[in-house]
Amino acid sequence: MAMFSGVPLALAQIAYHRYQLGVGAMVLSGLVVELLTRNPLSLLLYIAWAGMSGVLAGELVRRHKNFSSSLFAISLQMIAFFSFVLGFFYFRTGGKILERLRQELYQSFDQVVHLYLQNSPSPIPVVDQNLILKMEPELFLSFLSLVPGVFVATVFLTALILMGMVKGILSRKTAAGFGYGIDRWVLWDPMIFFLILSLALIAIPSHLVRIAGINLFFSLSILYVGQGAGVIVSYAKSRKFGRLFWIIAASFILLQPLILLLLGIIGVLDVWVDFRKIRPAADDESTEA
Repeated sequence: MAMFSGVPLALAQIAYHRYQLGVGAMVLSGLVVELLTRNPLSLLLYIAWAGMSGVLAGELVRRHKNFSSSLFAISLQMIAFFSFVLGFFYFRTGGKILERLRQELYQSFDQVVHLYLQNSPSPIPVVDQNLILKMEPELFLSFLSLVPGVFVATVFLTALILMGMVKGILSRKTAAGFGYGIDRWVLWDPMIFFLILSLALIAIPSHLVRIAGINLFFSLSILYVGQGAGVIVSYAKSRKFGRLFWIIAASFILLQPLILLLLGIIGVLDVWVDFRKIRPAADDESTEA
């Protein structure tokens, strides 16, 4: 839900940019988050994940920036803000903030492991349970090494949802041209070689190289999920499906995230198949080709 909360801020910034309504809404909603949670970390997460990204998306769309540049600008803003905040608290606390975050993550990881052992679909023998608990510190280190890739993938996913929904709503509500949306968005085709490289790194028998490959794969694969979603959205718009279709589709994705894997496969295949027939012809000498 946090990924969607920046959408109304972006729409407010576009509609009333002279009054900076998006910025005002971000400040007001940030105060509400602070009052409800009484946790500065929650406020910082909201500002980075929804507030600043929503206002920035509104400004980029209003200034008719293309989808790709807006997507990477929003992602860079979130990564830069988190890096700045983490660096500030790191020097402020003498490095203790990292140890505290590590402890918090380990507690959450430990809870997930115990919940899995208690609620496993099939009974787990006591011997295997003890073995899993004994290996828990090593499993946690493996999980910790994948956090960078998961973080970057989540940032890209947030930016994709934000830009896709803002462009989609504007295309239905107004006749003003704000550029193409996710249904016409195409990722730079040579990026597929970096995805192939990430898979090759995973096959190399070196722990550090494999970790780098998995993190790179997580970061890039979510972009192809966005391209696959663009193919589905383009097909749905051409068939003029109603709101019920979008509600059902969103419900399926929220209930079964493995659908993202299917979207990623469609996005990768689109590099060669071009489902939407929007890529320039091979004999086109334009810069787009």
